[in-house]
Amino acid sequence: MWITAYFNNNIGHATGLSPIVIIRTLETGILAASGTMTEIGDGFYKFEFFGYDITKNYTVLCDSVTLPLAYRYKGSSSGEWGNIINNIGLVSDNVDFRVNLVRKIWKNRLILKDGGVQNLTVYEDDDVTPIIKWDVTDLTDDLISQGRYNSSRRTRGV
Repeated sequence: MWITAYFNNNIGHATGLSPIVIIRTLETGILAASGTMTEIGDGFYKFEFFGYDITKNYTVLCDSVTLPLAYRYKGSSSGEWGNIINNIGLVSDNVDFRVNLVRKIWKNRLILKDGGVQNLTVYEDDDVTPIIKWDVTDLTDDLISQGRYNSSRRTRGV
C-alpha cells in the first residue's frame, strides 16, 4: 500500500524535503512501519507500506521536520475496508480483497426486504451465505415498503 502526502509552505509546493512517516496499528498503538518518504514532485511524497494488512486499522503521521509548524504534519487513518473485511470473515493473505468484495456486491445475489434494519443482503458466490447486510431506507429516510411487483431480488451474474 502506498502512503502519500502533500506538503506546502507559505510560498507553494514544498520540494526537496525528507518527510518521515510513522504508521501505528490503531487498536494496539504498536508501530507497524516507519521510514523516510520519497519525493514524487509538486510537493507530493510517497512511502510504500509493505506490511499493510487490510484486516487492520492504522494511523499514519507524516512529519516534515524542516517545515514551519503550521505546515509540518499530515495525518490520516484507515479503517473502513478493514472493518468490512473483518465482519465478513476474510483473512488478508497478500491478496487485495477489496476488488473481490466489489465484484461480489455488483454481481452476486442480492435481496432487499421491507423495513429499514439489515434489510439489504449481498450473498457469497454460493448464493446461500450472506456476506454483508446494510440498513436501507427510501429517499425520505422512511422504511422500505415494496409493492407486489417491485423487483427486490437479483440473481447472481445479472
